[in-house]
Amino acid sequence: MSFKEKIQHKYALSEQGAKDMIKAFVSVTISDIVLMFPVGMLYFLVKDYMGGTLGGRGGFYLAGSLICLALIAITTYIQYNATFFATYVESGVRRITLAEKLRKIPLSFFGKKDLSDLTSTIMADCATMETVSSHVIPELIGACISTALVALSLFFFDWRMALAALWVLPVSFLIVGCSGKVQNSLSRKQMKLKMDCADGIQEGLETVRDLRANNAQDDYMKGLDKKLKRSRNMRS
Repeated sequence: MSFKEKIQHKYALSEQGAKDMIKAFVSVTISDIVLMFPVGMLYFLVKDYMGGTLGGRGGFYLAGSLICLALIAITTYIQYNATFFATYVESGVRRITLAEKLRKIPLSFFGKKDLSDLTSTIMADCATMETVSSHVIPELIGACISTALVALSLFFFDWRMALAALWVLPVSFLIVGCSGKVQNSLSRKQMKLKMDCADGIQEGLETVRDLRANNAQDDYMKGLDKKLKRSRNMRS
């Protein structure tokens, strides 16, 4: 199985979506590396200043600054199109494909399921996939690649400076790896609260006549408000 096929299978992407995801990895990596160019300009500026050779170098730094700005603007534009634009195009394909699959399922299947739970789960999963595909996966992969390249470059200058700058990376990766269980636990709690809210709203829609007949609207709204507040507090 190729790298593209692995991505396509793991993140439920179309063939074009997998290609766009790889392009997003490359664009984010290049964009992150380009952000190091101003740091290089600052390095040369400090070096010339401390060496007393700053005079007559204004044109070099002006041209370098303009080139850096142009490169940052170009790579950021490409990165935006490769991540956000491509992600939501793929999201449209995913939702249409999902709707087609649901359309072919017998109605008896839906009669055995909690529709509010089913629809909330499907829509939440789609929204999560959109957010992860646009904000997390490309940025994470691109950051890992660009950081590795920058770290390797720093060791050519001074290994002590590289160690001082990069010691936080293993610690951060350790924190991310160990926080998986906590994140999963919080996600399950948040999903349960969302289901409670959806069930409460669905209950109100289905029993609105009974609530009015028994004058129970106030009690129902108080209970629904409590569920909504718990959900908001969990998100905040």
